Amino acid sequence: MHPIAKPTKEEEDFMKALFADLDERVFNSDPSPSPVSVKLTPKKNIHVGIRNDASLSESTSSPNVQNDKGPSGCIALQESANKSESVRVLDMDALCEGAESWDWNDMEIDLDQATTETVVLNNYPPPPQLIRPICTRCKVLEVLYSEFSTKRLLVKVDGKGDNHRREVILQQDWVQTDVVAGDIINILGEFTSYAAPSSSSSNITLTITIDSRSGMLILQPDLLLSATTIANAPSCTRRPLISLMLASNAPSPPSSTPEASPVPNSPGEAVVWGNFLHEVMQKCLAAGTWDKKSVEDNIENVVRSPNGLRELVKLGVGIERARSEVRARSGGLYEFSHRYVGCDIKPTGKLSDSRDTSDSASRLAITSLYEVEEDIWSPTYGIKGKLDASLQALVQEELQGLKNYRTSNTRMWSLPFEIKTGRAIAVLEHRAQTLLYTLLMAERYDVEVPSGLLYYTHSEELIRVPAARNEVKALLIARNELASYMMRKRILNDDSDQHVQPLLPPTLDDGYKCKKCYVVNGCMLYRKAIENVQDDFSPISELYSKRTSHLTQAQCDFFKKWETLVSMEEQDVVRFRKELWTMNAEDREKKGRCFAKMVVQDYKRDDTPGVARMHQHIYKFVRATGSSNLTHPISSQLADGSMTLLNGSMSTGDAVTVSLDPDLIAIARGFIIELDPDHITIGFDHEVDFNRILQRSRPAIPRSSCIICRIDKDEFGSGLGRIRDNLARLFYLNGDVKRLSLVVDLASPQFDDDLFLDESEVPSHLNVNQQDAVRKVLTAKDYAIILGMPGTGKTSTIAEIINVLVKRGKTVLLASYTHSAVDAILLKLKDAEYPILRLGSLEKVHPEVHKFTLSHQAHPTTVEQLEHQILRPPVVATTCLSVDHRDACRGGLDVSLFKRLVDAHPQAVVDLVYQYRMNSDIMLLSNKLIYSGRLRCGSKTVAERAFVLPNRKALRSWCKNTCQIKPCWIKTLLEENCKAVFVDTDKVPAQEDHVGDLIQNDVEARLVCQLIEALTHCGVAEDQIGVISLYRQQIKLLSHLLHLHKGIELLTADRSQGRDKDCIIISMVKSNTSGQIGDLLKDWRRINVSFTRARSKLIIFGSRSTLRSAPVMAEFFDLVESRGWVLSLEPGCHTLHERSVEPTPSAPMPVVPPPKRPANLDDNKENLASNPLQRRAKKAKTEQGILKGRPMLRDIMNGLA
Repeated sequence: MHPIAKPTKEEEDFMKALFADLDERVFNSDPSPSPVSVKLTPKKNIHVGIRNDASLSESTSSPNVQNDKGPSGCIALQESANKSESVRVLDMDALCEGAESWDWNDMEIDLDQATTETVVLNNYPPPPQLIRPICTRCKVLEVLYSEFSTKRLLVKVDGKGDNHRREVILQQDWVQTDVVAGDIINILGEFTSYAAPSSSSSNITLTITIDSRSGMLILQPDLLLSATTIANAPSCTRRPLISLMLASNAPSPPSSTPEASPVPNSPGEAVVWGNFLHEVMQKCLAAGTWDKKSVEDNIENVVRSPNGLRELVKLGVGIERARSEVRARSGGLYEFSHRYVGCDIKPTGKLSDSRDTSDSASRLAITSLYEVEEDIWSPTYGIKGKLDASLQALVQEELQGLKNYRTSNTRMWSLPFEIKTGRAIAVLEHRAQTLLYTLLMAERYDVEVPSGLLYYTHSEELIRVPAARNEVKALLIARNELASYMMRKRILNDDSDQHVQPLLPPTLDDGYKCKKCYVVNGCMLYRKAIENVQDDFSPISELYSKRTSHLTQAQCDFFKKWETLVSMEEQDVVRFRKELWTMNAEDREKKGRCFAKMVVQDYKRDDTPGVARMHQHIYKFVRATGSSNLTHPISSQLADGSMTLLNGSMSTGDAVTVSLDPDLIAIARGFIIELDPDHITIGFDHEVDFNRILQRSRPAIPRSSCIICRIDKDEFGSGLGRIRDNLARLFYLNGDVKRLSLVVDLASPQFDDDLFLDESEVPSHLNVNQQDAVRKVLTAKDYAIILGMPGTGKTSTIAEIINVLVKRGKTVLLASYTHSAVDAILLKLKDAEYPILRLGSLEKVHPEVHKFTLSHQAHPTTVEQLEHQILRPPVVATTCLSVDHRDACRGGLDVSLFKRLVDAHPQAVVDLVYQYRMNSDIMLLSNKLIYSGRLRCGSKTVAERAFVLPNRKALRSWCKNTCQIKPCWIKTLLEENCKAVFVDTDKVPAQEDHVGDLIQNDVEARLVCQLIEALTHCGVAEDQIGVISLYRQQIKLLSHLLHLHKGIELLTADRSQGRDKDCIIISMVKSNTSGQIGDLLKDWRRINVSFTRARSKLIIFGSRSTLRSAPVMAEFFDLVESRGWVLSLEPGCHTLHERSVEPTPSAPMPVVPPPKRPANLDDNKENLASNPLQRRAKKAKTEQGILKGRPMLRDIMNGLA
C-alpha cells in the first residue's frame, strides 16, 4: 500500500481527532503484564436518541441523558456522580472483535471512503449567525417604464415624509412584478447614493437596482402566504388562489399521495394513513426513540387520539385496520434512525441531491430536535409556514480532489425537515416548499440555513434542497404574482375602481391536468360566474361546459354578488394582523388589540381525558414590573398608564398570538381561557418553552430573570373561506340541487296538507299560534318559518317542535348566530330523555349546557365509542358564522336567509303574536317602534307584572346610610310603578371615554353598579338581574366593578338573546358633545333585542342629547317623553352612593368619606306622585372638575382609560 502524502495541517487535525475520544486512564494506566489476556474495561454503553435541547454545545452543563433503545448518539455522558465530560466512550471488545480476519490490504480503500466519524459536538462551532438583508418598507408613489426591459419605481419609506423618496430599478425577471402606485413593498438590499441628472429637480436621495444577482422585492408583504400555496404557484398560478378562497378545498398538506379523494372534505384512506404516519414520525423525533415498541406505541397513540378517531369515523374504518395500515407504512422508521439519527455520521447516512452534478457525496447526522409543527411567520418575505420539524444536524461534505483523493468538511447546521408520506410525484412543489422553509427558519433562529431536508417515507429517500438564490428568486416572484391578484380582488370589489382587472390568472387550459385538479369545480365556477368566459374551442371547453352548463345567468349573478360581499368581509383580517409587525406593542395596546410587557407567571398541563387540545397546556401571564418580584403584577409605570387587562377588545375565547419582543413574531397561538384585571390565562395545544425559544433563536440576547412577551388578538380569515366554500357548493355540478332551487331560485316551499296529524302530538299547553307553528313544521316538505316577536315563546315552541320530531324518529340540527340563542333552547331540553350533542368552544357554552358537550363525556378510545357519542344523538346544536363588515353589510351581506325567505314566501310563515315575557309598559316600546301594534300580552297577569323588592325597608336604610338625600334617584327607579325608564345622564355629566379604538363610559358604569348594589341589598337575587351594553369594552369595565357579583349576567346585545331577566339594566355608553352615536346604536335590531329581555323592569342609562341625534332613537324619545318615562339625573349624582361600590382586590381604591350633601338640594318630603318620574329632583352643585376631590373616581378613570 503506497503512502498518501498529506498536508501537515491535515495530519495534525487527523491526530487530534484520533486521540480525542481517549480519556486520561489510557495514558496513566500501568503496563499490562499480559497484553493478550488483559482487556480494557469499557464504560457501560449508553444509546442516546435526539434530545430536544436548545443547543448541544451546552450538554456539559445539562447532562440529561435519555436511555433510549434507538441508535447510538453522542450527548455528554456522565462519567461519575460528580464529573461529566463531552466524550464518546468506545467498547474496545466490540471494536476489536474479529480482528484476526480483517483484510489489512483493504485499508487504502477504507481511507478513500467515508467512515463512521466519531465526533464531539463541542468541536464544531454552532451554525453561523444570519447576515440579514437590509429590509426597507416602502410605499410606491409612481411606476415609470423605460427602455431595455427596465421598470422604475418612485417610492418613499413607509411612515416617513416626502423627503425620504427613493428610486427602485427592476431588471430582468423582476420586471414582471405587477406593482402599482399605492402598493406596499419590502426592498431587500442596500440603497446607494442617487446621482441625479443636472437638469433634474427630483428630491430622490437613494437608489437600488434589483436584478438576478442582487436585491429582492416583496409585494404586499403583509399578506402572509403559506409556503405550500407559493410552492404550487409555478405549475398553475390559478390553483392556489382558488384553494385559498375555497378554504376547505385545499388538499391535506402532510401527504403527497395521488390516491387522495377528489371529493373535498372527504380525504381518501391513503391520505389519512399518510397523515397518521406523519404524526408518528414526529413523535419519534420528539422522543428520540425509534425501536419497534416505541413506534408501535406511537401508532397506537395517534390512531386512538381524538383527531385520529374522528378521521376513522369519517372513513368508516376500525382501529385494527388503521393500526395495520400505519404499521405497514412505518417499517422504514427504524432504518431512518439507524442511518441519520445520532452524532455519528454514518456511511449509510447519505443525502440525495438530484441538482448536484459534481462527483461529491454528502452525509448527515441529526443531533438535536428544536421543534415539531413549528409555525413561523415572516413579514420580511411575506410568507408563513408550519415546519414538520426544525433540526440541528452535522453535514459532511466530500469533495473529489486530485489523484482520487477525497477531502471532507463537516459543519453543524440548523435545517428544516419536511416529511412526505406519499410517493415522490410532485417533487418540484415539495422542493419549493422545503426551500421556502429555509427562509423562515433562518429568520426565526437567526442563523444561516443553507438547505432544507425533504424525506419521502415511501422510498426512504432523504433529499437535500439547497437554498439557491435563483430558485428563491423565482419563488418570491411567484409569490408576488399571487399577492398582486389577491389585492387586485379587493380593488375590484371597490365600486370606485374604474379599471376592472382580472380577478384570477387565466386557466392552464390543459385538458388532462385540469380534469385531475382538486379545485376544478371551483375553478370552472369562477370562470363562469365571475369571469363570464365564453369558451367553445379551448382544450378545456368540453370540461368547462360539462361543469357549468347547468347554471343560469341569475344563479351566476347570485354567486358573484355574495362572493364579492364575503371578500369585502376579509379585508379587516389583513389590516389588523399586519399591526403585529408594523406597530409596537405599547401603541397597539392603546388600540385595544394587544397586551404589552407580559411575563409568564405560571404553567400547568391538563391531561384530563376529553379536555380540548387547546386547553392541555395552560399559561398564566401577568404584567411585568421591571423586577423579578411579581407579587403586584400591575405596574403604574406602564407607558399607557393602564391598570387593568380588561381594557381592549380581547375577551374570553378569543384567538391570540404570543410574541417575544422585539422581533420573534407569533411564536405560539392559542385561545384565552380566562381574563381578569391582573392576569390572562391562555391555552395552547403544545408546551411553549419561552426560555429555550429565546436562547436558541437569539443567543446574543443576555438572559434575564423574565422574558417579556406581547399578546395580540389574532384575526382568523379561514371561517370566511368556509362560508365561500359552502356558497360555491350550491352551484357545483351534482351539488345541492334542492337548496340551490330553494335558496337561490326562491322556489316555493311545498307542504303536505293531506298529511294526517295525530293531535296528541301537538302539545296542549301551547297557545293557538304556537300549536299552528308545530303543525306547519310537521307538514313541511322543504321548510317552514316561525316569525316570533319578542317574548312570544319562540324558544319554548322550538323546544317542543324538537321533542315532537325526535319522537317521530327524525334527527335535528339546531343552529343560530349566537351561543346564547342556541343554549336558551337547550336549557329547555336539559331534562330530555334523548341524547343531545352541543358543539362549540366550552368557554362560550352556558354552564348548564356543558353536559351536552364532548368534553363532559367519557373520553372515547375506540371508533365505536366515538360513533356512539357523535352519531347517536338525534339533536346536534351549534352556532353558524355571522358578519359585521360595514361595507359588506350595506351591500346586503347582513340580509339573513330567514329574511330572504320570509319576504319571498309569506305563506310559509307562522306568526307568534302573544307574548308572555314583558309587562305592557316594556312591550309598548317594541310594539310602537317595530311591530306596529301587532304584539299582544298573553294574559292580564303578564300585562300588569311589576318588580317587587323583597325587602323595601332595607332600601330606605341603605339610601339613608349613603346619599342621605330626598328624593333619592335610586329609590325613584325602584318604585313598583316605574317599569320602563330612561335615565338621562346629561347633567351628571357622564362623558364617554376612549380606550384606543374602543369606547366605555366610566361614570355610567358607576351608576349601574350603585343601582345593582341597592337591588342586592334589598334581597333581589343576582340571577334576576341582567346588564346589557352594545359595547364589549363597557361589559369588561362592568365585570371588573361587579366582580363580587358572580350571579349577575353581563351581556352584549347579541349574547342577550334568550337570556330573559326580571330586571334589565342597559348602559348605552355613547355621550359626547358632537352627537356621534356610532354604527352600533344605529342598529335598531340590536337595541330591540336589548329592550325586550326584561320581564318586569327596564332601566336604560344614557345621554339623551347624544342619542336623540339619530333618527332611529328620536322616535324612541318621543314615546318615553310623552309617557313621562324619563328621569334626569342632577349634577354629581354618581357620587351620592359612591361608597356602595366595593373596590376590587386587584386595584385597591382609597377609602373616602361620604360626599357632602349639595348645599342647594333641600329636603322634599312630599308623597310620591302617581308617576315617580314626573317629580323634579333638586340640583346639586357641580364641581370645577369632575375628578376634583373624587379620589375613588379618579383612580377608576386613570386605571381604565
